[in-house]
Formats: sequence, C-alpha cells, structure tokens
Amino acid sequence: MSFLRWIDLNAEKALASLLLGAIVLLIFGNVFMRYVMNASLSWGEELTLWLFVWFVWLGVSYAFHTGDHVRITVLRDVLGERARLIADVVISLLVLGFLVVLTIECVKLIRMPFVASQTSVVLGLPIPILYASAPVGAGLSAIRVIQHLIRTLRHIADIKA
Repeated sequence: MSFLRWIDLNAEKALASLLLGAIVLLIFGNVFMRYVMNASLSWGEELTLWLFVWFVWLGVSYAFHTGDHVRITVLRDVLGERARLIADVVISLLVLGFLVVLTIECVKLIRMPFVASQTSVVLGLPIPILYASAPVGAGLSAIRVIQHLIRTLRHIADIKA
C-alpha cells in the first residue's frame, strides 16, 4: 500500500486516536494529581479542551469518510436506485457548499485582528490554533464529500452503461 493511500484511508483515524489517547492521559493525570497528590495541573483542563475540540473536528471528517453521519432516510428509502443516487449527489453538493462556506468564514474569523491577537488564559497559546480546528476539519470533510461524490457519479455512470 502506498503512503498516499494509507493517508487517505487512515489520516483522521490515526490523528483522532492520538488526540483521544492524549486526552485520556491528561484527564487521568489530572485526577491522579488532584486526588492522590492534592495538587491540580493548572494547564491540564485547558489542554484537554483544546485537544477535544481538534478531536471533534477530525471526527466529523472521519464520519464523512466512513459514511457514519446521522441521516434521515425515510424519503431516500422509497426512491429507486437511480433516483437515490441523484438525491445523494444533490445532498453531497449541498453539504459540500456548506463546508466550503464554513471553511472560508472560519478563515476570515481567524484572520481578524481581535482573534489573531488573543491567547489562551493558562497555556498562553494563540487562540487561532484552537479556531483553526474548524476550517481544517471542514476542509478535510469537504475532501471526503468530494470523494463520495465522485464514487456516486461513477456509480450513476455505470448504471447508464
């Protein structure tokens, strides 16, 4: 398996797994420090929050990759195969449009001077790093939606042939 193929199949899963592992370790460490050592990690909760936000956005992309987002399929299920595929194309285009707008607006927000100059309270990290999770996650999600769209269009073409 080529490196790019591995990235395509596993990027979000690997990164989300690392983030989740770090979150668990941080929470465990903070609980241990608080209840056993009688001292809390002042930065632990903030870092956990940051990692969790990134984890969620990567999870959104991973769910698009695996097709595991919640769907309302009552109308879709009564359609024939071709109509179902066309509905999938329309829905994918609408979702893709939303993700592109979300990415653009998030980047605009991050570039605003009052956001770009902010730092986190405890860690002192630039807030744009936290906010960047949204356009990165939406951008990765858009790639996954495009991949799904291409597969669906190929399937429609196969039905015609």
